[in-house]
Amino acid sequence: MPPQDALVDGEFITADGEAFELVAADGYERAGLELLEVDDAIVDEIVSGDGVVRFKGGPDDVAVVCTKSKTYQVKRVETSNQLLIVGPPLRGEEEEEGEDAEEEGGETEAAGKKRATVRAEMNSHLDLTEIAPKLDRLREMMASAAYGGEDEMETGEGDDGGGGGGGGGGGGFDFEELDERVQASETQIMACLNDELAAIEIGGKWRGVKPEYRLHALSMLAVSASGNGWPRNALPETDVVDAMVGDGFIPEMARNTLHAFASPNEDGVTWAMDEEKVSRALVERVLRDGTGLKQWRLTDVMDKWRAKMSENGLGDVEIKEEYLAGMALIERSDRSDEAFVRTLVATDLSREPELRFKSLWEVKPRWTLAELEPYLKGQERPGENIEKQLLKYCRVTQGTPRVYSKR
Repeated sequence: MPPQDALVDGEFITADGEAFELVAADGYERAGLELLEVDDAIVDEIVSGDGVVRFKGGPDDVAVVCTKSKTYQVKRVETSNQLLIVGPPLRGEEEEEGEDAEEEGGETEAAGKKRATVRAEMNSHLDLTEIAPKLDRLREMMASAAYGGEDEMETGEGDDGGGGGGGGGGGGFDFEELDERVQASETQIMACLNDELAAIEIGGKWRGVKPEYRLHALSMLAVSASGNGWPRNALPETDVVDAMVGDGFIPEMARNTLHAFASPNEDGVTWAMDEEKVSRALVERVLRDGTGLKQWRLTDVMDKWRAKMSENGLGDVEIKEEYLAGMALIERSDRSDEAFVRTLVATDLSREPELRFKSLWEVKPRWTLAELEPYLKGQERPGENIEKQLLKYCRVTQGTPRVYSKR
């Protein structure tokens, strides 16, 4: 009979101080194994998800590990200790061991020692640290496949071939391709598609929406609401979609517009238009149209903004100076009551904290916290909240108010 194995179900069954044999498995020197160290929190994350851990990254990327909902940086940790990967006999090995024992005259059995099989030897392991998802590639892919109308789909206009493989480029990308190429978890990819980009899914393919076409759709939504007497705080989804389809939009674009600029009511049937989102979308167009101007008078910006709202059937929506936060800087001189506006859209800045702060210092060297906050919104990182970022990248000058400058 073969010697008793020294471990069962991954646990050693030898008594304290009991000796056992270590036997090198076939292919021991060639075993291509890696050790991945995970703490209890990561184990819980894996178990609570789909049980899958994926390494992601192209040839030029630093690899990350993704569970269903989180992303982790991978770091190799070297050790001077000898690490042996030990496992029980595999199928067929028991018979070989039994034959070996018989040929040796039962010496192994007589010795009474249990046996453990060494599968590999390691001098390092992989360590995981949670990081923010790497979503820039997703943003680029959606921009390369931006949708601009049904005629474009029929004629192939706008298909620049970007994005590569599968159904990419102008035709969009299926979710499997996004999940394969974007270094973020499935949950984080979906959140970016829906919440940040308001991307559109057409025929199973995900695409961005061209800014001009989105504003055109918003305008038609506002016109439909006004023409049909629908309160903007109770827009009936089915009727809105039908009306916009009648105006030449595909149903997916009609729903996308409603979801991008409105929030569902508790009745589950109607939607309330978000006037702040609407106002910010239209003033962003005003600001981008005047990008070449270093400074505008605030009164001129407000006038153009009101005109743009009226052009889109939203002239009765109140515009507020506070809606400019994160899209423009308002500068007031102590010597004059006149205020000036400088275009600076937060979404144009890098998502990496160090690069974002560098861009902000290039715009101007000294900031108040009230000025900085709109450009730091949503920039929290695992283990690095906004307060830590301010301490890391800023020098604070006490006063009323406090002033932040480059560290």
